[in-house]
Amino acid sequence: MPQPRLAPWRERGAAVCAALARPLVGLGLVVGRITSWLVLLVMLAVLTTVTLNALGINEIARWENDILLFGNALTINSMTELQWHLFGILTLLGGTYALHHDTHVRVDLIYQKLSPRGRAIIDILGHLLMLIPFCLLIAWLSKHFVTMSYISNEQSNYGGLTDRYLIKAMLPLGLVFLALGALGQILNNLAGLFDPARLIEPSDKKEPLHG
Repeated sequence: MPQPRLAPWRERGAAVCAALARPLVGLGLVVGRITSWLVLLVMLAVLTTVTLNALGINEIARWENDILLFGNALTINSMTELQWHLFGILTLLGGTYALHHDTHVRVDLIYQKLSPRGRAIIDILGHLLMLIPFCLLIAWLSKHFVTMSYISNEQSNYGGLTDRYLIKAMLPLGLVFLALGALGQILNNLAGLFDPARLIEPSDKKEPLHG
């Protein structure tokens, strides 16, 4: 049965919202795919740490001039802390990818039983009233956390990595990135409310954007 033609204002509203959402959601998907490769680096760091520990080797290499993050030496502690750094980046930046593909953890009793329109409304309200304010608040509060780490030149006390402000900066950066992804989803869902043909079932979600 053919869909009834939408009012012009609804067509325009859907098109504008979808156009605004596209770069926000697209960025999250691209960065998510890129950061997924960090899993291989985490595995390599773990394998290196285990091997060095078995061989009883602590210092791998040393050089004269300090380099960013590693200082003037590469040790088993450096590799151990590198695992945490990489996993933190993977989690903070990859979370937006999970959000866009609806593979994040949901704790609800009624969401899956709602119509596509009902789910869109729930997502809009949840992102607008809870997710985005939470992300921006924690990002703002953690700014001091990063600044103090940079000013004090915080680094490992056990011969590990230096420049800890870099990994700490991933917290506000990742949360702002997640907030932008949530904004993209709000716009995408608004496009679906304007034009119901844009709303699809969760099982059909491959990419959250529609033409």
